Amino acid sequence: MKGLIAIDGPAGAGKSTVARLLAKKLSYLYIDTGAMYRAITYFLVKEGIHYEDLEALNQALGKINLDLKVIDGVSVIFLNGKQCNEEIRQTIVNQHVSPVAKISVVRHFLKKKQRDLAQSTFSVTEGRDIGTVVLPDADLKIFLTARPEVRAQRRWKELKEKGVDISYSEVLENVTQRDTIDSTRSEAPLRPAVDALLVDTSDMSIEEVVNFLYQKVVEDE
Repeated sequence: MKGLIAIDGPAGAGKSTVARLLAKKLSYLYIDTGAMYRAITYFLVKEGIHYEDLEALNQALGKINLDLKVIDGVSVIFLNGKQCNEEIRQTIVNQHVSPVAKISVVRHFLKKKQRDLAQSTFSVTEGRDIGTVVLPDADLKIFLTARPEVRAQRRWKELKEKGVDISYSEVLENVTQRDTIDSTRSEAPLRPAVDALLVDTSDMSIEEVVNFLYQKVVEDE
């Protein structure tokens, strides 16, 4: 039984849903590191602070307290004591989270918090540099991917269900742009760990992916 699980992959690969359901199936803590970057981005947007203003950014980080709690089986992120799960999914946050997440001081600010949370108990942690940077000693490293068109379709459907007025072509453009930014940034670029299990979810259902990974967690070496 493996207790420290790392899941990485590009936007729309199914990381969040798979990690959440896998953690629930295992009764592990689910850690959504992307939500942490979103929370910082949301704080900057709300306070009118531009991420390229490094002096203001450093001051802002000193005012941010993030916490993660599981409430009724749902992972809830708190920003300075206030729940912000819905706020961090706003379109304006979507537009700015990737450039914020590539800033070195932001990544270092969050890395220790993420590592401490993950190592505090049996956990499933998902993000974009978990197996390579945050938890290089994880018991199981997983890299989920899918074709860009499939990932965009999933994201578009999710947004439409939430009432967001956006076209599929816009979502596809956002996905491909984010892929480029995430994979070419100098600080912890998106890439699978050398010993990661690579899983293409393009033609798999969520249930199939979760069940496959569950067996990988519980099986003996």
